[in-house]
Amino acid sequence: MTDALPEPPRPQRRARPGRKRALDRDAVVEAAIRVLDAEGLDAVTIRRVAHELGVGAASLYAYVDSKDSLIELVLDHVIGEVDYTRYPDGRPWQEQLKELIRSTRDVFNAHRDVARASLGRIPSGANSLRAMETLLAVLRRSQLSDQVIAYAGDLIGLLIGAASYEESLFAESGLDYEEFHQYIEQFRDYLGSLPADRFPLLVELAGPLTHVDPGQDSRFEFMLDVIVRGLDSLRDPSS
Repeated sequence: MTDALPEPPRPQRRARPGRKRALDRDAVVEAAIRVLDAEGLDAVTIRRVAHELGVGAASLYAYVDSKDSLIELVLDHVIGEVDYTRYPDGRPWQEQLKELIRSTRDVFNAHRDVARASLGRIPSGANSLRAMETLLAVLRRSQLSDQVIAYAGDLIGLLIGAASYEESLFAESGLDYEEFHQYIEQFRDYLGSLPADRFPLLVELAGPLTHVDPGQDSRFEFMLDVIVRGLDSLRDPSS
């Protein structure tokens, strides 16, 4: 029987790093989205995204020529997360329009303050154009004039961007619902304590002005009703 021998020494092999994805525009945008979701829109810079990818900033200029163009790509990517394939359908245009607005707002709200990028900017990416085409297709069924449809598209974009950005500011404030509700109650008391001879309506309407509907979205739904009913009043049934 052979005596057992000790194990001989073996060379220690270094673990090979995982294979990195080849850098391309999609990889850059996906990295920018990760930065956006983690740190907010202001953090989405060429340098920060390059760091996220583990490359030098100069490497990104082959795919984006500036921070502004990077933001446009990020915004277009986010807009592309909305499912536009369902529109238009056989439902009344008013229902479709409200649902389309809600869906876009939900997607914006899922990505920190990306809605801010939509304000003061005319998106022209493929997803953005498809979004506008879908919105116009829904409005086309409303018997509105071409100019009213054009203005409505602009108005709806402003509503979604402004509402979503405002909501992101609240989310960034760090207040939870109870803290926010407490602040609203304090502000209601403040309005009620104002001199009634100088601010009679602020005192009288302190309750409605500071109304919070727990678990409901009545404020945003009110905005939708105002826009849709306003557009409905501009229809020309004879056209």
